[in-house]
Parts: sequence; C-alpha cells; structure tokens
Amino acid sequence: MTTIAATCNLMWSDALSGSFSRLCRLLSGLFLIALTAGCAATSTTILDEEVVSNQKHMATYKALIIRDFELKSELYTGSPDAKLSDRERRYAEIPPALAENIERYVKARTTFPNVARNGKPSDTTLVLKGKFIRVSRFRISISGTLHDGGSDQEVAYFRQTLWDVFDTTEAINLLAREVADFIDRIQYK
Repeated sequence: MTTIAATCNLMWSDALSGSFSRLCRLLSGLFLIALTAGCAATSTTILDEEVVSNQKHMATYKALIIRDFELKSELYTGSPDAKLSDRERRYAEIPPALAENIERYVKARTTFPNVARNGKPSDTTLVLKGKFIRVSRFRISISGTLHDGGSDQEVAYFRQTLWDVFDTTEAINLLAREVADFIDRIQYK
C-alpha cells in the first residue's frame, strides 16, 4: 500500500512540475510578446533600396544640386481643389524642409566642395531629385534619383520608408540623414 501511495505522490508531483513548467514557458512567452510589441510601437525602421548605375566613378562629381522633392497634394488632402487648412499648409512645407536638411547633412560630411539648392548643373555635378510616395501619420515613403549634371542621365536610385511616424519634423530629419548617408556611401562605388 505504501508503494502505491508513494507512486501516486510521485506522479502527482511530476504532473504539477510539468504544469508549472508549461505555465512558466507560457508566461515567459507572453512577456516576450508584450516586450516586442512595446518596442514595435516606439521603433523607427527605415527600409531602403539603393541602386547605382553610373558608368564612371562617383567620386568624379565635385558638386551637388538638391531639388525639392515633389509632394502631390492628393497624398495629404481629400481633393486637389480644396482650400488648404493649416495642417495642409504644414504638409506643403515638408519638401523644402527635407531639401534644407539634406543640404545641411551633406555639407557637414564635406563629400562635395559645392552643395546648393539651385544652380546650373555641369559635367561634374550631381542633381538630386525625388518625390514623396506616401505621407501619412504612421509612414512616410520617398524615392529619389541622382542625375548626371551634363547628360541628365540617372546614375543612382534610392527608396526609403520611415515607419511609426509620430513627429513629422523628426521624421523629415531622419529621412534627410538617410539620404545624406546614401550619397556619402555611393561616393566609393
């Protein structure tokens, strides 16, 4: 009889430890899910695509002209003929702000001796052009191209998406930094 009681107690304690083990694994899994969900809500991820198709070395360019990126009003208004509200006027100010920030970051890296927002391109000038693909509260997507100043041939292309946008000013600053990083990276290709 004592052997049966000891076996029953051992089986009961094994069942409890197995349940406890499963419960611990479940709780730790839920904790990890909650932790990663919290990180995803506050993280900013920039996904990019970069293509350099120039036949000559990128370091031969000595100047950069930065054009304002195109931002169609359809991306932030219901209709293109509507009278602009304060919010929509702020959206219309995004392209010059992006170009100014790109100019500031590129000048800080001293990759090019001459960086400007306007001017006449030459054979040793790169011209940065781009457009906004999507502008919303949670995501901003842009695509841009670098063109040879002499031939207007596209020499590089990039696309970037900034997720979890809560502050547009900070988002534009981050995108400008990423564009400047791209321009700096391709100088060695």
